[in-house]
Amino acid sequence: MTLQERTQPLIDRYWSVLPGNLRGIIWMMLSALTFIGVQAATKLVGSRIDSAEITFFRCFFGGLAILPFLIKNHVEAFRTTIPMMHVGRGVAGAAAIFCMVYSVVHMPLAEATAIGFARPLFMILLAVLFLHETVGWRRWTATAVGFGGVMIMLRPGIEVVSFAALTALLASLFFSLAHVFIKKITKIDHPMKVMAWYWAVSSLVTFIPMLFVWTMPTLEEFVLMMLVGFLSGTAQTLVVYSLRVGDASLVEPFDYSRIVWALLAGVLIFGESADVWVLAGAAVVAASNIYIARRAAKRLE
Repeated sequence: MTLQERTQPLIDRYWSVLPGNLRGIIWMMLSALTFIGVQAATKLVGSRIDSAEITFFRCFFGGLAILPFLIKNHVEAFRTTIPMMHVGRGVAGAAAIFCMVYSVVHMPLAEATAIGFARPLFMILLAVLFLHETVGWRRWTATAVGFGGVMIMLRPGIEVVSFAALTALLASLFFSLAHVFIKKITKIDHPMKVMAWYWAVSSLVTFIPMLFVWTMPTLEEFVLMMLVGFLSGTAQTLVVYSLRVGDASLVEPFDYSRIVWALLAGVLIFGESADVWVLAGAAVVAASNIYIARRAAKRLE
């Protein structure tokens, strides 16, 4: 009996019976933890390697996560009736990754992560405009409160907003746009097919910029960039599954959970300080997430 045959009854009994939105929330929270691993490894490599080069390797090695699917399906992995939507998702995703890599390398990890939490605001707006999702005033309010927590951490007006901070904000917009593409595409194509197209498109559009800033990586840097790519592919797959089974405007706010891991990684790995404003803002973000979770639980009962 194979591992899949052993585990499938458990999946059917305990996982598959859960409501789609609840499974989407769990997938999104797992992706948040994985993404912080990606960012920590990115910051380690970014001390010497240019952001464009890191972006290419992250996109290219992200294919490792879906290699079994590619080997099994060959050309069928790319057969689709909506190729331009896949291209749009790939370009938006690649742009988001470059902006995020740049901001993570040039800013404290927790701050870069905090600015990234503007994404739910973009996502809710785009979900209403392009996915025709219904968003109640409570969810709007809770998401806005969470963004207020991010603002507490950033303290705008006290310090001049840096170029790195602007790229972090731009990354949020591109990620939200990519997620809109994902939500629409997964109504037609399987999530693994979405990942196959993303790997191909993002690797292609980041290859040429990488050539202009090429630096030969050391063995350690090369291994870290492989890890960045693999974890990124894994995290992206988790996001795809999350958006496939849950409402985009509901599951997106649970990406806030990555602030906890960003704070820990920043302090323990990079010696970055977490002052009282960061902790206060994180508390506000956590409170908004708990409220959204409680509202979702009542809807699922």
